[in-house]
Amino acid sequence: DIKGRRIVLLSRNCYEFCVASFGIILAGGVLVTLNQKKTWDELEYELGLVEPALILNDGIDYGCRAELEAAYGPKLRPMDCYKDTAPGELTNCVGHDDLMMLMFTSGTTGRSKGVMLSQKNLFSAMPAFLDPFDDVKKYTGWNTDEFSSLSALPMFHISAMTSLVSWSITGHSINLCNNLKYFYRDLGAMHSEVMAVVPVLLKSIYSDVMKGRRDRLNGLCVLTCGAAMFDPKILSDMMEKGFFVAQMYGLTETCGDGAWNSSQEAKYLTSVGHVDLSCEYKLDDGELCMRGDPIMLGYYKDPEGTAEVIDADGWFHTGDIARVEEDGYMYLTGRKKNVIILDSGENVSPEELEKLLVPCADIQECIVKEKNKKICALIYCDPAKQETVKEFVTGVNRGLPLYKRMVTEFSAQPLPRNAMGKLLR
Repeated sequence: DIKGRRIVLLSRNCYEFCVASFGIILAGGVLVTLNQKKTWDELEYELGLVEPALILNDGIDYGCRAELEAAYGPKLRPMDCYKDTAPGELTNCVGHDDLMMLMFTSGTTGRSKGVMLSQKNLFSAMPAFLDPFDDVKKYTGWNTDEFSSLSALPMFHISAMTSLVSWSITGHSINLCNNLKYFYRDLGAMHSEVMAVVPVLLKSIYSDVMKGRRDRLNGLCVLTCGAAMFDPKILSDMMEKGFFVAQMYGLTETCGDGAWNSSQEAKYLTSVGHVDLSCEYKLDDGELCMRGDPIMLGYYKDPEGTAEVIDADGWFHTGDIARVEEDGYMYLTGRKKNVIILDSGENVSPEELEKLLVPCADIQECIVKEKNKKICALIYCDPAKQETVKEFVTGVNRGLPLYKRMVTEFSAQPLPRNAMGKLLR
């Protein structure tokens, strides 16, 4: 009996991951998805927090296999261990409001938090992932009922998990890519029309399309963009080339729900989308707050952390600074905790300045931060392009008030990222 017990999945994307996920939930267990590529220090912390009854894993050494076996050897099981057991009866199914799943955030600072999600949370968010395909059909005339989806994002990511659930309940095919190194091989082998992308993957696809190599994409025509802000020019060019490009906004704490931009109009390219009817929205001193059924139960074993983000009236404070126009379209302008407060009392959003540097093709990575009481743009680029980049930053500075002007600093190495690939501040 695994009712209420935490079962960890520690594996790359695979068929067994999907089967085990549904099996754990249907048996009344708590599904825990962890990033198998984290350091042992991070994994040890997360495993210690959840106190797993079992750990299903793919047996691959991602860098800390010896430590995992030493600490949890008796609890380790192969991903396909369910094949050796008889089918169980569905007598202990999880309650609608009970803890069903734990997913860990990958914050840019400090320890990650275990986000507690219920069945109600997950399925209340489903319309946000399914209804927009009616817009795809309306705009393009494509028969989306026959579409297949390629899941290239790891299953410990909320976007991949909601994609698995939403496409499964509608009977669509889901194709799994377990390593971006083999993305083109897998896409070539598994015809897919739809895929959720992050910026680095979109840039690769964009490069192929603009170079006339669209045949490498094997039918891919719908791209959903989340987890970061995207270059509007890339989005516009992809639309002109016949792709349907949708932007979305959501957090692990909201089951990925938040906003969806299925408009193909140029005026909405910088919007993360139209607010969803499954939640209420408000702005609290510019910070976006959400309330509704998709909002998490809280952070696991962290009532203080929960109270910091969910207030007494049930409003979840996202930490994102936003504005919502009269037509319902939402625009993100920064992160509340990232705001730089200068000695002059002026507030500066680093994301606002980073967006101004996006048009410079020679900048490979960039973070804007405070250094020595000045606004500093830390940039990684080809050393031969540094002078060109400096000239670009100087040009940007000319259009900014004095307190927002940036000094430039170059990094010899790619900028550090967290487990989900987000730049660390």
